[in-house]
Amino acid sequence: MTENVLSAAPPADDPRVIAEVGLMMSRAALPLSASELAELAASYPLQQAGVEALYAVPEARYADPALRFRADARMADWAA
Repeated sequence: MTENVLSAAPPADDPRVIAEVGLMMSRAALPLSASELAELAASYPLQQAGVEALYAVPEARYADPALRFRADARMADWAA
């Protein structure tokens, strides 16, 4: 049986949530209106809990990501 790994998220109208979302958007240089900030702040706690749940799986702790870029130098014959 699986257990619920989602923790209780703070309410969306928590001033800390609004400040955190506003800080992330300002660091990304994305201007927001007050209504856009309110909408993002409303969805942020659930999204954050989902991300934390992804990292809470013990079996996946040391697994390699499925997609990864390997910068290997290879010579390709472009004339062919």
